[in-house]
Amino acid sequence: MGRLLLSRAETGFTLPAFERLAPPPPPDLVQARMEANSAPGDIVADLHGRGGWIARAAVDRQRRGFSLEASPLTRLLAELVLRPPDLRHLDAAFSSLAASPHGETSLRLAITDLFATRCVTCGRTLPIDEADWQGEELLRLHYRCLLCRDQQTRSERQAVEPGGEDRDRAARDVGAMQIRRRLRERFPVPDGGDGLIEAILGLHTDRQLVGLAAILARVEGDLRAAPVESALRLAFLHAVLPASRL
Repeated sequence: MGRLLLSRAETGFTLPAFERLAPPPPPDLVQARMEANSAPGDIVADLHGRGGWIARAAVDRQRRGFSLEASPLTRLLAELVLRPPDLRHLDAAFSSLAASPHGETSLRLAITDLFATRCVTCGRTLPIDEADWQGEELLRLHYRCLLCRDQQTRSERQAVEPGGEDRDRAARDVGAMQIRRRLRERFPVPDGGDGLIEAILGLHTDRQLVGLAAILARVEGDLRAAPVESALRLAFLHAVLPASRL
Protein backbone atom coordinates (compact mmCIF):
# COMPACT_ATOMS: atom_id res chain seq x y z
CA MET A 1 0.00 0.00 0.00
CA GLY A 2 2.86 2.37 0.84
CA ARG A 3 4.46 1.84 -2.56
CA LEU A 4 1.13 2.47 -4.25
CA LEU A 5 0.71 5.77 -2.42
CA LEU A 6 4.26 6.77 -3.28
CA SER A 7 3.77 6.02 -6.98
CA ARG A 8 0.63 8.15 -7.14
CA ALA A 9 1.89 11.08 -5.10
CA GLU A 10 3.50 14.07 -6.74
CA THR A 11 7.10 14.82 -5.90
CA GLY A 12 8.08 18.10 -4.32
CA PHE A 13 10.03 20.99 -5.80
CA THR A 14 13.71 20.45 -6.46
CA LEU A 15 16.57 21.70 -8.60
CA PRO A 16 16.83 20.29 -12.15
CA ALA A 17 20.06 18.38 -11.50
CA PHE A 18 18.34 16.37 -8.76
CA GLU A 19 15.15 15.46 -10.62
CA ARG A 20 16.56 12.09 -11.69
CA LEU A 21 19.49 11.74 -9.32
CA ALA A 22 17.67 12.36 -6.04
CA PRO A 23 14.05 13.48 -6.45
CA PRO A 24 12.45 14.74 -3.24
CA PRO A 25 9.71 12.70 -1.58
CA PRO A 26 6.10 13.87 -2.06
CA PRO A 27 5.43 16.55 0.61
CA ASP A 28 1.83 15.46 1.25
CA LEU A 29 2.88 11.85 1.80
CA VAL A 30 5.74 12.89 4.10
CA GLN A 31 3.39 15.04 6.15
CA ALA A 32 0.80 12.27 6.46
CA ARG A 33 3.38 9.66 7.51
CA MET A 34 4.98 12.04 9.99
CA GLU A 35 1.70 12.98 11.62
CA ALA A 36 0.65 9.33 11.85
CA ASN A 37 3.91 7.97 13.27
CA SER A 38 5.44 10.74 15.39
CA ALA A 39 4.56 13.55 17.75
CA PRO A 40 6.01 17.02 18.37
CA GLY A 41 9.37 16.70 20.11
CA ASP A 42 10.18 13.29 18.60
CA ILE A 43 13.31 12.65 16.56
CA VAL A 44 12.65 11.83 12.90
CA ALA A 45 15.60 10.06 11.25
CA ASP A 46 16.11 9.78 7.49
CA LEU A 47 18.81 7.18 6.89
CA HIS A 48 18.77 7.56 3.10
CA GLY A 49 18.62 11.33 2.73
CA ARG A 50 18.07 12.95 -0.65
CA GLY A 51 18.59 16.58 0.22
CA GLY A 52 17.34 17.03 3.77
CA TRP A 53 13.66 17.21 2.84
CA ILE A 54 12.50 14.79 5.56
CA ALA A 55 14.46 16.62 8.24
CA ARG A 56 13.10 19.94 6.97
CA ALA A 57 9.54 18.65 7.20
CA ALA A 58 10.24 17.37 10.71
CA VAL A 59 11.53 20.75 11.88
CA ASP A 60 8.53 22.50 10.33
CA ARG A 61 6.25 20.24 12.41
CA GLN A 62 8.00 20.76 15.74
CA ARG A 63 10.01 17.54 15.51
CA ARG A 64 13.77 17.16 15.57
CA GLY A 65 15.29 15.93 12.34
CA PHE A 66 18.30 13.77 11.51
CA SER A 67 19.37 13.21 7.91
CA LEU A 68 22.12 10.85 6.77
CA GLU A 69 22.76 11.99 3.21
CA ALA A 70 23.35 9.48 0.43
CA SER A 71 26.05 11.46 -1.44
CA PRO A 72 28.17 14.63 -1.21
CA LEU A 73 25.89 16.22 -3.79
CA THR A 74 22.72 15.74 -1.76
CA ARG A 75 24.71 16.93 1.26
CA LEU A 76 25.10 20.30 -0.47
CA LEU A 77 21.38 20.44 -1.13
CA ALA A 78 20.60 19.51 2.47
CA GLU A 79 22.74 22.41 3.63
CA LEU A 80 20.45 24.79 1.73
CA VAL A 81 17.21 23.06 2.65
CA LEU A 82 17.98 22.95 6.37
CA ARG A 83 19.97 26.18 6.69
CA PRO A 84 19.00 28.48 3.81
CA PRO A 85 21.36 31.47 3.54
CA ASP A 86 20.22 35.04 3.95
CA LEU A 87 19.46 36.30 0.44
CA ARG A 88 21.39 39.50 1.10
CA HIS A 89 24.48 37.50 2.01
CA LEU A 90 24.05 35.30 -1.05
CA ASP A 91 23.67 38.31 -3.34
CA ALA A 92 26.79 39.84 -1.81
CA ALA A 93 28.67 36.58 -2.39
CA PHE A 94 27.75 36.55 -6.09
CA SER A 95 28.78 40.19 -6.45
CA SER A 96 32.06 39.55 -4.66
CA LEU A 97 32.72 36.52 -6.85
CA ALA A 98 32.17 38.50 -10.05
CA ALA A 99 34.39 41.37 -8.88
CA SER A 100 37.20 39.18 -7.53
CA PRO A 101 40.61 39.78 -9.15
CA HIS A 102 41.63 37.57 -12.04
CA GLY A 103 44.91 38.46 -13.70
CA GLU A 104 44.85 42.16 -14.52
CA THR A 105 41.07 42.46 -14.39
CA SER A 106 38.04 41.02 -12.59
CA LEU A 107 36.71 37.49 -12.94
CA ARG A 108 33.55 38.70 -14.65
CA LEU A 109 35.38 40.80 -17.23
CA ALA A 110 37.97 38.08 -17.85
CA ILE A 111 35.26 35.52 -18.65
CA THR A 112 33.27 38.03 -20.69
CA ASP A 113 36.34 38.71 -22.82
CA LEU A 114 36.52 35.03 -23.76
CA PHE A 115 33.13 35.27 -25.50
CA ALA A 116 32.99 38.93 -26.55
CA THR A 117 32.44 40.69 -29.85
CA ARG A 118 31.55 44.21 -30.96
CA CYS A 119 28.19 45.21 -32.37
CA VAL A 120 28.74 46.15 -36.01
CA THR A 121 26.22 49.00 -35.65
CA CYS A 122 26.86 50.72 -32.32
CA GLY A 123 30.30 49.33 -31.46
CA ARG A 124 29.34 48.12 -27.98
CA THR A 125 31.13 45.08 -26.57
CA LEU A 126 28.62 42.25 -26.22
CA PRO A 127 28.68 38.56 -25.32
CA ILE A 128 28.27 36.09 -28.16
CA ASP A 129 25.21 33.85 -28.02
CA GLU A 130 26.34 31.40 -30.71
CA ALA A 131 29.19 30.93 -33.15
CA ASP A 132 28.97 28.99 -36.43
CA TRP A 133 32.05 27.01 -37.43
CA GLN A 134 33.05 25.01 -40.47
CA GLY A 135 35.90 22.86 -39.33
CA GLU A 136 38.44 25.28 -37.86
CA GLU A 137 37.01 28.32 -39.67
CA LEU A 138 34.77 30.78 -37.82
CA LEU A 139 31.89 31.63 -40.16
CA ARG A 140 29.27 33.62 -38.29
CA LEU A 141 28.54 35.19 -34.91
CA HIS A 142 25.15 35.58 -33.27
CA TYR A 143 24.52 38.15 -30.54
CA ARG A 144 21.83 40.42 -29.13
CA CYS A 145 22.09 44.21 -28.87
CA LEU A 146 19.38 45.89 -26.79
CA LEU A 147 20.73 49.37 -27.55
CA CYS A 148 20.26 48.92 -31.29
CA ARG A 149 16.80 47.54 -30.70
CA ASP A 150 15.70 50.44 -28.49
CA GLN A 151 17.41 53.38 -30.23
CA GLN A 152 17.65 52.31 -33.85
CA THR A 153 14.61 50.01 -34.11
CA ARG A 154 16.82 47.22 -35.39
CA SER A 155 16.28 43.58 -34.60
CA GLU A 156 17.65 42.63 -31.20
CA ARG A 157 19.23 39.45 -32.56
CA GLN A 158 22.06 39.93 -35.03
CA ALA A 159 23.99 37.43 -37.15
CA VAL A 160 27.19 38.83 -38.66
CA GLU A 161 30.42 37.73 -40.24
CA PRO A 162 33.33 37.80 -37.77
CA GLY A 163 35.85 40.60 -38.05
CA GLY A 164 39.59 40.43 -37.67
CA GLU A 165 39.40 40.97 -33.92
CA ASP A 166 36.92 38.11 -33.61
CA ARG A 167 39.14 35.75 -35.59
CA ASP A 168 42.17 36.71 -33.51
CA ARG A 169 40.23 36.06 -30.31
CA ALA A 170 39.02 32.70 -31.61
CA ALA A 171 42.58 31.64 -32.47
CA ARG A 172 44.10 32.88 -29.22
CA ASP A 173 45.57 30.33 -26.82
CA VAL A 174 43.58 30.54 -23.58
CA GLY A 175 45.66 28.02 -21.63
CA ALA A 176 43.14 25.23 -22.03
CA MET A 177 45.71 22.43 -21.97
CA GLN A 178 46.79 23.26 -18.43
CA ILE A 179 43.19 23.72 -17.32
CA ARG A 180 42.18 20.36 -18.76
CA ARG A 181 45.02 18.70 -16.89
CA ARG A 182 43.98 20.31 -13.60
CA LEU A 183 40.33 19.40 -14.08
CA ARG A 184 41.21 15.84 -15.09
CA GLU A 185 42.99 15.36 -11.78
CA ARG A 186 39.77 16.14 -9.89
CA PHE A 187 37.93 13.12 -11.29
CA PRO A 188 38.16 9.67 -9.71
CA VAL A 189 38.99 7.31 -12.56
CA PRO A 190 37.26 3.91 -12.46
CA ASP A 191 39.07 0.86 -13.80
CA GLY A 192 39.17 1.07 -17.57
CA GLY A 193 37.50 4.48 -17.50
CA ASP A 194 40.32 6.68 -18.75
CA GLY A 195 38.33 7.66 -21.81
CA LEU A 196 35.32 8.62 -19.70
CA ILE A 197 37.05 11.64 -18.18
CA GLU A 198 38.11 12.92 -21.59
CA ALA A 199 34.56 12.45 -22.86
CA ILE A 200 33.17 14.48 -19.96
CA LEU A 201 35.65 17.30 -20.48
CA GLY A 202 34.99 17.10 -24.22
CA LEU A 203 31.41 18.25 -23.60
CA HIS A 204 32.81 21.77 -23.19
CA THR A 205 34.92 23.99 -25.40
CA ASP A 206 38.33 25.20 -24.30
CA ARG A 207 36.96 28.64 -23.43
CA GLN A 208 34.11 27.19 -21.41
CA LEU A 209 36.50 25.03 -19.39
CA VAL A 210 38.77 28.01 -18.71
CA GLY A 211 35.82 30.10 -17.52
CA LEU A 212 34.31 27.33 -15.41
CA ALA A 213 37.67 26.51 -13.82
CA ALA A 214 38.19 30.17 -12.91
CA ILE A 215 34.77 30.35 -11.24
CA LEU A 216 35.34 27.11 -9.36
CA ALA A 217 38.72 28.30 -8.10
CA ARG A 218 37.13 31.40 -6.57
CA VAL A 219 34.24 29.44 -5.06
CA GLU A 220 36.66 27.05 -3.37
CA GLY A 221 39.33 29.59 -2.52
CA ASP A 222 37.32 32.13 -0.50
CA LEU A 223 36.14 31.62 3.07
CA ARG A 224 32.35 31.83 3.40
CA ALA A 225 29.55 30.56 5.60
CA ALA A 226 28.67 26.94 4.80
CA PRO A 227 25.13 27.65 3.46
CA VAL A 228 26.45 30.38 1.14
CA GLU A 229 29.26 28.17 -0.16
CA SER A 230 26.79 25.34 -0.76
CA ALA A 231 24.56 27.71 -2.72
CA LEU A 232 27.50 28.84 -4.86
CA ARG A 233 28.56 25.26 -5.54
CA LEU A 234 25.04 24.29 -6.59
CA ALA A 235 24.80 27.39 -8.78
CA PHE A 236 28.05 26.30 -10.42
CA LEU A 237 26.59 22.84 -10.98
CA HIS A 238 23.62 24.35 -12.78
CA ALA A 239 25.92 26.36 -15.04
CA VAL A 240 27.83 23.28 -16.18
CA LEU A 241 25.05 21.37 -17.95
CA PRO A 242 23.47 24.23 -19.98
CA ALA A 243 26.94 25.24 -21.16
CA SER A 244 27.77 21.75 -22.43
CA ARG A 245 27.29 20.24 -25.88
CA LEU A 246 24.40 18.07 -24.62
